[in-house]
Amino acid sequence: MSDEASAMIGEDTVLTDEEEEYLADAITTLETEVFVDGLGHDHFRALDENEGSREEWQEYVSRMGDAGFNAISVPEAHGGPGGTIIETVLAEQAIGYCGNIVHACQTSLTQHVGRTMYEHGNQHITEEYLEPMAAGDLVVAQAYTEPRSGTDLAHLETDAEKDGDEWVINGEKRFIDFAPYADFYFTPVRTSGEDGDREGVSIIVIDRDTDGIELLQDQSDWHGFRGTGASWMQFDDVRVPEANLVGNEGEAWSYITDELNLEHLTVARYCLGASQQALEIAANYTANREVNERPVSRYQAVNHKVAEMVTKLDGAYLLNTRAARIMDDRGVSAGRMESAMAKWLGNELAHEIADTCIQIMGGIGTTTSYPVEQTQRDVRAGRFMGGATEVMKSVVQHDAYQLLLDEEFDADLVGNEREGLPWLSEDEQPARIADE
Repeated sequence: MSDEASAMIGEDTVLTDEEEEYLADAITTLETEVFVDGLGHDHFRALDENEGSREEWQEYVSRMGDAGFNAISVPEAHGGPGGTIIETVLAEQAIGYCGNIVHACQTSLTQHVGRTMYEHGNQHITEEYLEPMAAGDLVVAQAYTEPRSGTDLAHLETDAEKDGDEWVINGEKRFIDFAPYADFYFTPVRTSGEDGDREGVSIIVIDRDTDGIELLQDQSDWHGFRGTGASWMQFDDVRVPEANLVGNEGEAWSYITDELNLEHLTVARYCLGASQQALEIAANYTANREVNERPVSRYQAVNHKVAEMVTKLDGAYLLNTRAARIMDDRGVSAGRMESAMAKWLGNELAHEIADTCIQIMGGIGTTTSYPVEQTQRDVRAGRFMGGATEVMKSVVQHDAYQLLLDEEFDADLVGNEREGLPWLSEDEQPARIADE
């Protein structure tokens, strides 16, 4: 970003001066205190080759805790910085811009897992997990996806049965980011009800060193978004204290949907931040690379692409900020449609921008001389992480129809327009119809 950092390319009239300053300060802190001394560009490249380590992730979350970037919207009384949802998404944007989205993902987990712990966790959860996570003492993993359920979380097969003062957990999870590095797993399980029931789903926090946990397969060799140690894992008679239940038994469905509502914004925002860095690199490259004795940026086929990307990027940021503002005003369960809009457009656009940047840079854009090719591979994952684009569209259409339908629209006239136009009242009907 330029010296006068902004949450958008054009002038931002939506954020307050204090929020703009927060973003600028976040970028400075990340560049001078976090992504340095072993966590710089060599570290980014090592992660892309799946050569990360538990020690590096511990160091990363520790620095983020010191900087106040973990669990931002959790109040100070519960160990968090006491910030806002707006500050949360701005921080995620800055992480995606300054580091890469794998770092942003780990911090994002502290945002939405932390918020759920704050709103529903007991004192034990707060003291043993939330406060240390916010401080940067614990690495978190979210163990949601299973071999036969992902988006359809109500069909999860991992179950937990009560045995005295303990929960006994059995089942498998897969594609679990940070599984080898995490200190605990934030884990949905079925404690009652039937397959497909929303009632009966619970969340339990499981310590990494608990007997019965096994990582069955390394799944980290993805197209992009590497370095999380994504794994297929098994719980075999894993026993955890009953106090590790988050909220009420069997009532976690609403906790999960609220958490995902916030995650939609963080995932989209950090992917947009990463794509903005790619766009800046591509703009500078094309302004300085000459073809036929003039900069590539002077060719309309190139500069119109930049114009399109800049315009769309600002629009995506505005949608994201709007949804974050709604959550700040009315809680993380609010703005369901607006959050889905921001997730859908933001993640699709982030990938489009990164891919277009490669196109206008040419062959050099596909090499490791520039980070654009890695960004293109990384942000591809954002189109399904935390909710696929297709799911977001389904959410939007559902809520949009509720807002668009007009009770005065005369359904009886649909297919019978010779007798009247359904979108007009009786007094507004055209004369030819009224006369008939």
